[in-house]
Amino acid sequence: MSGDALARRLLRLDAAYCAGAGALAIALYAPLARLFDAPQAVFLLVGSAAIGWALVLLRLARAHAWRISAGVVAAANLVGAATIAAVASFAPALAGRLLLVAVAAEVSAFAVGQLAALRR
Repeated sequence: MSGDALARRLLRLDAAYCAGAGALAIALYAPLARLFDAPQAVFLLVGSAAIGWALVLLRLARAHAWRISAGVVAAANLVGAATIAAVASFAPALAGRLLLVAVAAEVSAFAVGQLAALRR
């Protein structure tokens, strides 16, 4: 598969992942708020932001300059994964820490794939 096709496919998969995660955060805002001992509005905002980011990713997947799009998203995913992992250390419950570490690993995997597409 060419770098172009791989990058665009990964951007679309990343968009689907973000949309799904955002929808889950919105649907499960109350139990997530209890798990993380945080205001419910946090998860409504995070979910909405994730869905908004998914729409941006879909647009970037169609952009002519796929290398720039993939590079920017890979960098954003690396920063996001590091931030999520850092936040995990402050989660009050083990389940919350494990959830955040899993999300950080998934976001990192997207970054690695996008960087691999750039090397093709």
